[in-house]
Amino acid sequence: MDRRAVAEELGALARAALELVLPRECAGCGEPERALCHRCLARFGTPTRCEEDAPHLGAGALPTWALAAYAGPVRHAVLAWKSGGRPDLAAPLTALVAAAAAQVVPALPVGSDPLLVVPAPSAAARRRAGRFVVGELADAAGRGAAAGRRPVAVVDVLRRRASAGHLLGAAARRRDRAGAVRCLAALPSAPCLLVDDVVTTGATLAACATALGAAGGRVVGALVLARTPAPTDGAATSAAAGGPARTDRRAPRGPATNDLRVGTFNPVRTPPGWSSVVP
Repeated sequence: MDRRAVAEELGALARAALELVLPRECAGCGEPERALCHRCLARFGTPTRCEEDAPHLGAGALPTWALAAYAGPVRHAVLAWKSGGRPDLAAPLTALVAAAAAQVVPALPVGSDPLLVVPAPSAAARRRAGRFVVGELADAAGRGAAAGRRPVAVVDVLRRRASAGHLLGAAARRRDRAGAVRCLAALPSAPCLLVDDVVTTGATLAACATALGAAGGRVVGALVLARTPAPTDGAATSAAAGGPARTDRRAPRGPATNDLRVGTFNPVRTPPGWSSVVP
């Protein structure tokens, strides 16, 4: 058994032992025995267009769908998963995105072309720590999109550029934002679906679309787990923030894993090519 397998086995044993002391609870509200209780799971609804709430996307510029408002129990759950403290949230959250992709993709202007599902870039430290949650969401979206027997490939080709944006003024940051993301490989002229965990202003999605377009891709839409409510969306924010108080009990982080996921083509590690999500 190699070292990685041993580390994974020890991590699983540690998590199982911890659950005997601190039983699993809902990451959204603290309800015992479930990663996400039925009430918090229901806050992730039907995928809804949200680009009008993202100033850097604009109405209709990049069709973007979200499953929930990023507030209350939804925010608690997403943060708990991203932090690495609740790996048990991967199953319910990725299942939601797979189902959403199955609904969204048929409405996209894809035709018979293969669809490229592209995760938004994540920090190198997050990848090294095995917390590339956007990659897991992209894999799930790929599975959902492929449910209709459509040719689909998940391609992990976007990276953040090193930037000194924090040293720039606001106007300079706006000018610099368009080049904040780079694409590692030339792409065929194929439709692309961007996937991210949360959209706020839309700046990251806009930069990703620019990078993919420059590399030859054609971005037809974006799918995110949650959207930050617009300042005027008070009713939605209040509804999303409802629910009982949550208690933070975090499990230890799992071992770091290779970011080359099953069903994902990473041009840094492999020769150029596609890796289909369809078996």
